[in-house]
Amino acid sequence: MASPSPASSTDRKIACNICRRRKTACDRKKPCALCEKSNFVCEYTISDRQPGLRAGYVSQLEKRLVELERRVAVVEERPPYDPFQAGSGPDHTANNHGFSPQHVASTTQGHTPAGPSSSSAPIHDGQQQPLPTPALSNSLPLAPKQVTFLDLQSYSIISEACEIWFRKYHRWFPILHQPSFIALVLESGDLGISSGYGPVVQAIVAITLQHLKPEQIGDKLRQDWQDQISASVVTTAVNVPTLNSIQALLILIGDHLGLRHFLLNNNGLAATSPTALRRLPQFVNTIVEQEEKIRAYWMIEMLDHVAAIGARYTVGAALTPGNPLLPCSDSMWAFPEDVMNENHIRPYHYCSAFSLCVILATSELSGVHNFLLKPVMMQDFEQRDTWQSEAQRIDERLTMWRDEFVAAAYRLINAEYVHHDRPEMDPYIVLTNCVLNAAVITLLQQRVPCPSGTEQDVEPWAFASSRCIYAAENTAFKVRQMEEDELRICHPHLIFSIFVAARFYFVHSKALDANVPTNLHSLAFALHTCGKRWPLARTYERIIRIAVAEYRTPIAASTVPKEFFDLKLTTLEITDVLGEWVESVGHSLTMTDGLMPALA
Repeated sequence: MASPSPASSTDRKIACNICRRRKTACDRKKPCALCEKSNFVCEYTISDRQPGLRAGYVSQLEKRLVELERRVAVVEERPPYDPFQAGSGPDHTANNHGFSPQHVASTTQGHTPAGPSSSSAPIHDGQQQPLPTPALSNSLPLAPKQVTFLDLQSYSIISEACEIWFRKYHRWFPILHQPSFIALVLESGDLGISSGYGPVVQAIVAITLQHLKPEQIGDKLRQDWQDQISASVVTTAVNVPTLNSIQALLILIGDHLGLRHFLLNNNGLAATSPTALRRLPQFVNTIVEQEEKIRAYWMIEMLDHVAAIGARYTVGAALTPGNPLLPCSDSMWAFPEDVMNENHIRPYHYCSAFSLCVILATSELSGVHNFLLKPVMMQDFEQRDTWQSEAQRIDERLTMWRDEFVAAAYRLINAEYVHHDRPEMDPYIVLTNCVLNAAVITLLQQRVPCPSGTEQDVEPWAFASSRCIYAAENTAFKVRQMEEDELRICHPHLIFSIFVAARFYFVHSKALDANVPTNLHSLAFALHTCGKRWPLARTYERIIRIAVAEYRTPIAASTVPKEFFDLKLTTLEITDVLGEWVESVGHSLTMTDGLMPALA
C-alpha cells in the first residue's frame, strides 16, 4: 500500500527521480503510481538549495551600477576631441594615438623600407614583439567642422582609416602585412595617390568612409567621394600595374562600390588577373613582399572560382603543382622573421584558414564546374543513370574533403587560435563551410521535388534532396552562430551562399506543401543584417520576403519570376532575371554588384 506523499511534511512539491527523468506526471506518493506499476524503486531527492537570489547579489549589482554611472559621468565631462587641431601630419611631436612617429621609427631601426610591405620587429628573449599600433576608436575621428575632400588626405584621417580597415575588414581580405604597413604609413609624409603605396591607402580610405557620421558627410557626397577615389585608384592600376595597385583593387572589390562595372569599362580586369601578377618582377626585397604577392595571387584565384559556382562557362584551371606556394599561417604572417626562418616548412593542407578556402575554390570546385558544363537529357534513362552516378561521386569527394577540412580546421585552431574566444568562427572557416554547402546544393538541386507550376522532367531523387537539405541546414547553423557585427562586414560570397540555401529552402518547402521552415527565417534575417552594408544582401532579402509573403500563391499568379522556383536553373543563372524584376518593382539595385567574378 502506498504511503502518504513525501510532500505532506513540506510545502515544496517535488516529483520522484524516475518521473523527473521521464518527464511524466507524478502523484508524489511513496511509491508513486508509475513506480508501483513498473516495479521501480521510488526515491525522492530534495535539494537544500532555496529558490531566489544568493545572499549579497543585489548589493553587488547596486555597487556595479554606481561605478558605471560614475564612469559615464567622467566620460561626459571630457571636452570634445578635434583631430584637425591635434595635428594633421606625421611631423608633429606626438599624435592623438599617444606616441610619436620617432617612436615607430625606433622600433624598426636597422631596417630600410623598400616598399609598403617591408619591416622588421625587435626580438627580446627569443620572442618577437609586434610593432606598436595606434589605439582605435569605433569610428573615424569626428570633427566639429564639416569634413571636406581634402581632409581625407590628412594624417589623422588616414591613420584612423587604416586601423579601422585592419580591425574590421582585413580578416576577409588578408593581403597586407599589418605591422609593416602601419609603420610605413605612420612614418611617411607622402600618402598621395602618386606614392608607391598611395593606391592602397586611398582604397582603404574609400572603404572606411562609411564610418563618418551623417552630420559630417551625407550619403550622396560619401558615394561621390568613393567613386572619385575608386576611379583614381583604378586609373593608376591600369596605367602602372604594380603589386600595390593590385592590392588596392582587391581592397575596393571588398566593398559595394560597383567596381566590377567600372573595371569592365576601363580595361581594369587585365590589371587584376593572375597573369598580370606573374608578369611583375620576380625580384622582391623582402620575404614579406613575396608573401603579399602570393596572397594577392590566391585572392584573385579564389574570388574568381567561388564567384562562378553554378556557371555554365569554363573557369580558371585547377590547382597545379606549378602554382605559387599557398599563404603562410597567420602566426607566421604576423612576424616577418618567423616567415623568413620557417619558410621551408609550410603544412600544405592547413597552414591557414585562407589557404583552406583557396584549396576548396581552386581545386575541389572544379569538379562541380566541369560537371555542370556537360549537357544531359534527363528523360533518357541511360544518360540520367550516368548523371546520377557521376553526381554522387562528386558529392562523395566533396564529403571526403569536408571531413579533411574539419580535421584540418581543428588542427589549425589548436595551433593558431588557442587563445581566441570563438576560433571556429574565423571568417575563412565560416566562408569555406558555406561555399562548400552552396556547391553541394548547386550540384544536386535540379533533382529535388519541383513545386506545382514548374516542369518536373523525371521523378525526384531522394539522395539529392537529403544532401541539399543537409547543406542548407549547415549553412543556417553557421549563420546563426555569427554575431551581427560579423555579418555586417562579411564577404560578398558569403551573402551569395546564404541566398543559395534560402532559395532551396523556400522552393523545396513549397514543393512539399509544408510550412515555411524556421531556418529560412534565420537566413532572411542574416541577409537583412548584411544588407546594412551590402546592396546585394538587401536585394536578396527583398526577394525572399516577397516570396514568403506569396507562399500560398500559385506560381502562375506570383509576382516573383518563375525562374526563381525552377531549381533546374542555378542561382547564378537567374541573377540577371531577378535583377530585371527587382528594377521593375522599383528596387533599383544591381544584382551583379559584389557577386559576379571580380577578376578575369
